[in-house]
Amino acid sequence: MPTGSAYRRLLGSRDRDALESASAGDEEQMTDPAELLARLMDDVHYLEAHLGQRADADALARLTAGATAGLRELVEQGSLANPGPVERAALEAVVHSDGSRPVLFVEDDFVDLTAPAAKDYAAVLSQAQMHVRAACEATGRVVDPDAALGYQGTAWAVDEGIVVTNYHVLQAISHNSSRVKGRFTGTLKGGVAVDFGGEVGNPSTSRLFPIRSVVAVGRPGDPSLASTSLRGVNFSGLDLAVLELSEVSGQPFPTPVEVARGDDPTTRGALATRGRLIYVVGFPGSARTTTPDVFASLFAGVKGVKRLTPGILTFGRGDAAGDVRRWVIGHDASTLGGSSGSIVVDLEAGGRLALGIHFAGDPGRVNWAHSLEGATADLAAAGVPGW
Repeated sequence: MPTGSAYRRLLGSRDRDALESASAGDEEQMTDPAELLARLMDDVHYLEAHLGQRADADALARLTAGATAGLRELVEQGSLANPGPVERAALEAVVHSDGSRPVLFVEDDFVDLTAPAAKDYAAVLSQAQMHVRAACEATGRVVDPDAALGYQGTAWAVDEGIVVTNYHVLQAISHNSSRVKGRFTGTLKGGVAVDFGGEVGNPSTSRLFPIRSVVAVGRPGDPSLASTSLRGVNFSGLDLAVLELSEVSGQPFPTPVEVARGDDPTTRGALATRGRLIYVVGFPGSARTTTPDVFASLFAGVKGVKRLTPGILTFGRGDAAGDVRRWVIGHDASTLGGSSGSIVVDLEAGGRLALGIHFAGDPGRVNWAHSLEGATADLAAAGVPGW
């Protein structure tokens, strides 16, 4: 989908109180740019009060100018608009603050439902609070002392002391990595761990567990089916790694998240369908990031922290070109084109079941995740705990 079309859909006029319209913003009736800019400033002012710091004046001026230019281009060129990197980053901030696809900071394993950007999702998140909290608590960042940001991606608990992340995240935290028939060969770097904290305003590492070993990895894809537009992406492969954590005295492991299974006789592997409401928990921004995090330039201490981002599934299993194994789903939650390994959770059934693991995104606001329903047989065959 062209970038202009994607942003006009998200910023289209709609009933702000009806979540069912969140997937169908009117591309021809975009919300007044002045109103969108006002919402952006409301979000900035909220964050200033919430974080107890003023936004960087120069960064705010650049954001406002970029958003103004980007919105003007959307109005004048419609779905043919193709904003540049600066304008696209600013438009992401507009989408976040507009409430259509917000980025909400996780604090004490939940989000502030009074945040201006949360209003469209406040009711459904409140109703699902118990399970949303569990998903947030079970999600951590993959710590790498050698990385520029101090981490390489996201991992989340699927069994006692067992987490899943992307295989490309495992590659980043190991030396001489390779995989053959579900077996990993290589050596983990020193100091790598999973930190289940990583929340804004809370630098504590009391929820950090060293990574002990690699349990299993997904199969590589057919080289002839590799993406020609997304580096390192191949829908025929399973970009997944299962890691075992070391015990830490006095620290219980997080409770595992329940996973949607393809062999469930009730759902029959059909939960992850196009248009389904979901949320993603993880750490947006990574080495694969395609869109800068403008809020990280406005405020100190918000880069690389845990966030929750709601959205919808834009592709079901088998809908995307090249998904020959029917284990890829697409979503439009805000991930900055990064967020590798983040958990994708169903929000229509109480926020309880993990539907997928995010593995790629592109500047056109399309994000890709592996469907856990589609990967059930492979994970069970590999002897992954919890499957």
